[in-house]
Amino acid sequence: RLGGTRPIEVDVRIIAATNADLGKMMERGEFLRDLYDRLSFAELELPPLRKRREDIPALIEFFIHQLHQEIPNLEHKQFTASAITELQAYHWPGNIRQLKNTIERLYFYDEDGIIHASELPLEITSVDPIRGNFYEKVRAYEKNLLLNALKDADGNQRAAAETLGMTYDQFRHFYRKYNLEEFLV
Repeated sequence: RLGGTRPIEVDVRIIAATNADLGKMMERGEFLRDLYDRLSFAELELPPLRKRREDIPALIEFFIHQLHQEIPNLEHKQFTASAITELQAYHWPGNIRQLKNTIERLYFYDEDGIIHASELPLEITSVDPIRGNFYEKVRAYEKNLLLNALKDADGNQRAAAETLGMTYDQFRHFYRKYNLEEFLV
């Protein structure tokens, strides 16, 4: 205790996480070797989320379970298979924190109890700007334009076509080309 004179015995465990390369930091004198030796009793190296995409469905379930623990009367919602597929395809530069925040945001803003791929943020359904050639990026852009128009038109394909300045037949061509029905289920 602050200002106390009697020693108090404590039993403490420290769990710390970093995405910094502590080895290089120690070489440059930016991290104390002594502190590292004291903290590194049991190191656990966890690959980034983009290298273990198969964990994403279980993590989604875990985050949903946590939400229901924190807010017991929260309506139960589910993700469509296509939404989960899109979430697994994303590169998650912010790792677990970004996934958790995305899941919570989708869960709170969803109104019908089912979270569709078309409701995912544009950054997730787009091709990774670092990867993909010109044609893949154009396809992703077209797909997102169509999905957003459909979402704004509450799934009405004629209204979505009109919004985009296309005929219904042109819209249907792209709808089939990108297999959009799986994103709206």
